Amino acid sequence: MKSNPNRLIDHFFQMQKEIDRLFDDFREPSQDLTTETTHWRPPMDIYETVDSFVVKIEIAGIEPSEDVKIQLNRNVLTLKGYRQDRTDLKKEHYHQAELNYGPFERSIVLPNILAEDVAPVASYANGFLEIHIPKAKVNMPKEIVVQAKKELEVGVPENPERKELDDDIEG
Repeated sequence: MKSNPNRLIDHFFQMQKEIDRLFDDFREPSQDLTTETTHWRPPMDIYETVDSFVVKIEIAGIEPSEDVKIQLNRNVLTLKGYRQDRTDLKKEHYHQAELNYGPFERSIVLPNILAEDVAPVASYANGFLEIHIPKAKVNMPKEIVVQAKKELEVGVPENPERKELDDDIEG
């Protein structure tokens, strides 16, 4: 029995429509021009240098001294902020909207080797907030030098009870 090629093509297009429908169901609300997101996640890099951890977060369009709050509680760094949409255009005039506005919050758990007596330092330039968190100074291992002798000297500590035992054994 021979299969009908047109029937196979019809099945293929039906499958394609079903796949498209499934992807449309999973579309994020932020892709819809008429909805505003409640929170967004600015991208960040976290890396380590010899003496500190560095968190670099992209927050262009934000006034960090007014719109960003940074907290370090033990080894958890939390960044909260708000990016305002400063344009007067309404969303229906947009052809594409990919920038996120509104509140954001990010928390990062850092290794528990942070310095307690030194404060983190934050700076902002060219749309990037950079936070340097000093690490605790780790005690360097101390080297113990072994002194070699030709013969081991076994010294018996002076002990009055020991002397009495020696006298009893001899006597």
